[in-house]
Amino acid sequence: MGVLTGDEVVVAVLGGEEAGAIAGDVGLLYRASFGAAPNSEGPEQFDHQRASFDELRGRRGFRLSVARLAGGLVGFAYGAFLLPETRWWNGMCEPLPEEMTAETGDRTFSLVDMGVLPEHRRRGIGRALHDAVLRGCGAERATLAVEPRLESNQWLYQSWGWRCAGRLAGAPGDIADAYDIYVLDVLPTGNP
Repeated sequence: MGVLTGDEVVVAVLGGEEAGAIAGDVGLLYRASFGAAPNSEGPEQFDHQRASFDELRGRRGFRLSVARLAGGLVGFAYGAFLLPETRWWNGMCEPLPEEMTAETGDRTFSLVDMGVLPEHRRRGIGRALHDAVLRGCGAERATLAVEPRLESNQWLYQSWGWRCAGRLAGAPGDIADAYDIYVLDVLPTGNP
């Protein structure tokens, strides 16, 4: 779909079938990225990521951006459209107006996960992955969830133009008790 090069890093955007071929590699990269601070996730979250990744690959609008350095994966970002029957906005601590929460199946792109290997952070790779997966996705806006305790992640998204729409209570079995839900109203445009 698209390629961005620079500083020996190549960012490409893949669809569901292509993503399936490297699902195991993305899972390993997820473990290395999210197992490290500040997330410090463990085996239960890793299993959840793999299962949800496989489910998401079949969803409308699924996209995966990957960053490669010397042929090896160093970062990823992926997501898909929220479905019309989504429960994404349910359970907000302060309910949002219906015009904010109504979904059509192509209105909102949900950025589910994004990670860069710790040794490759602070080089612009995360921003390149973020922009690549959102650019040309066909949505009006994007959304993502961040644990309230991950203040550095929240600051990063805010610096990229995301705004916090509110807090969502976590469901039983979720990684966190609550999530801050962010919205990006203006998606990246132009060429990579």
